[in-house]
Amino acid sequence: MRKKNLLLLFCLAIPFLGWSQQMIKPEKNIVDKKWIKNQNYQMIWSAVKDTLRIPLATVDTQVEVQGDKILVITIVKMKSSASPWIDSTLVRRSDLSPIYHSSYNAQREMVLHFGDEVMGFYKNMATGETTKINEPVHPGYFDSNFYPMLINWLPLKKNLKAEIAIFDYNPNGKTGLLKANILDVREGEFNSKKLGKRKIWVVEVSDEIGSTNGRSIYQIDQLTRQIYKQNISAGSRIMEMTLVGH
Repeated sequence: MRKKNLLLLFCLAIPFLGWSQQMIKPEKNIVDKKWIKNQNYQMIWSAVKDTLRIPLATVDTQVEVQGDKILVITIVKMKSSASPWIDSTLVRRSDLSPIYHSSYNAQREMVLHFGDEVMGFYKNMATGETTKINEPVHPGYFDSNFYPMLINWLPLKKNLKAEIAIFDYNPNGKTGLLKANILDVREGEFNSKKLGKRKIWVVEVSDEIGSTNGRSIYQIDQLTRQIYKQNISAGSRIMEMTLVGH
């Protein structure tokens, strides 16, 4: 009778085991070091309306390995703005924990230094008002500006579900430790004009950044971990990032 009861409990528990989520946090060997290398690529950022693709900007990404650190720079050149948006993120190579983040564009200037507290400043370029930042945080999180790159490098596998702690500063929205969730990972195929048919990981992710929780679907090459496309939905807005030259 006892064995039957144990078997029944195990059978009842099986569906719940499939719901368990992996917690991803900064730690040594979190990613395969072969993905961490100098690289440069450009993507077209477009708004999607029905079958139309309306280009909004080009996004250049530079990854520089600097000894025990990794620098990621994104330069967004908006069609509607004369000056680019430039974000720089510095993380430790050993565990990908954040060190520094700066953001400069026509709307704001922001600098964050990460440690036991997140310290820096935020300047509203429209009003000229500068706010000092001093946010106590618990360890074990990633910079929100870096986590899309982290997605590309993770040990992806089918049906992976995971939770990622990220820090984001937004004086007009949510500030502090937020969540990003890998909702699903599946295999797919991408038809590259340059390389032909490529096996990819299709990664569905949501996060709490912004006033409306966003959701993205990444298409990432399984062999090179190059991102080919990212579809983004935020409220009623639908956007798309596509790799140039592929």
